[in-house]
Amino acid sequence: MVRFSDPKTPYHKVPPEWLPAYEAHIRVVERQVAVVAAWVLLITVTLYQFTHEFRIAHRPDLWLTEFLFRAPVLASALLTLISHYTGKPLCQSRHLLRVMGLSVMVMILALFLVHYNGRSADTYQITNGMVISFFGVAILSVRGPKEWWLMFFMPLAIFLLVARRKGFAITELLPFLFDPLVMMVIGLVMSEALRQLRVGEFLARQQLRQQATTDQLTGLLNRRAMHHLLEQEHARAKRYGSTYSLILGDLDNFKRVNDRYGHNIGDMVLQETARRLGLHMRTEDALCRWGGEEILMLLPETDLEGAMQVAEKARLSLANEPMLTGEHSIPQTISLGVTNCYGLDDIESAIKRADDALYQAKEKGRNRTEAVASTHSDNSSIKHQT
Repeated sequence: MVRFSDPKTPYHKVPPEWLPAYEAHIRVVERQVAVVAAWVLLITVTLYQFTHEFRIAHRPDLWLTEFLFRAPVLASALLTLISHYTGKPLCQSRHLLRVMGLSVMVMILALFLVHYNGRSADTYQITNGMVISFFGVAILSVRGPKEWWLMFFMPLAIFLLVARRKGFAITELLPFLFDPLVMMVIGLVMSEALRQLRVGEFLARQQLRQQATTDQLTGLLNRRAMHHLLEQEHARAKRYGSTYSLILGDLDNFKRVNDRYGHNIGDMVLQETARRLGLHMRTEDALCRWGGEEILMLLPETDLEGAMQVAEKARLSLANEPMLTGEHSIPQTISLGVTNCYGLDDIESAIKRADDALYQAKEKGRNRTEAVASTHSDNSSIKHQT
């Protein structure tokens, strides 16, 4: 479990176990930004193309040239909107943002070279357009600095090479580029600040979600979260006619540990139990602290025999090696009850069968694995291992 108070986990850094969720969060943000940006570009670029006379920038000889440079921007905006509203073609918003950003940079830098003639009055409007464009493209870089090379530095490098080939000196262009470059820096700073805010918001929300679904002591799922997973797995088993299994475990004589060593040591035993049991779980399995010293395992797509094997490995992981808690070496065993479940079962009866099997393990001497099969299975007999 990740805590923000851990100095090894900076607030702005996403822990590895949360990266898939963060990636999904960023994809949602990118989709929202891409749609807004597409509408803005579609409207503003069209207005700029057809309002030369109103802006006192009428150059009939350049109308077609300007349109050719603006066409990729309009096309990328239209593609983004079509993809968003129809789902075809299915394009990732990250790529659409890059295409829109690059097309805007190519457009505005090309138009600057087309209109530049060394006189401030004649390049005033295109310089203003560069200020607006540089800031807007900075906002499109949702993923932060990793996008800047593609969005800005590569187009600017190509622009400078083309400008030199056309005979323009860098010092000659710098007065016209100064304001746009300053706005680019401001935009990048704001883009990074927004990214950090998004990361912070995600981490705070993720921590709240984890606190609501995770046992704070062991880091395992809590009972509420496990119930939700059980409902999902049971619905899937009912729909597809599949099976899953439950393993309910209870630490043997755990009260003696608390009475003899204190609750702090007892907490360490619970934490170590969770760690050892987790070693035998697959990615799709779920491990829950069901109650005080009770553990519940959910094993999707697992029959009774497979669940018995997992339970035995879990039992032996505790029984074969004492737990080292500070200066104490504490032998700790666990009793386990196993059952298999089908869609025809109900969740409460499945948990009760696992509890009945656990009771048998306790009655037969503890440190055992017992099983009660579902009445809907071909084999409803009780199995046990020691």
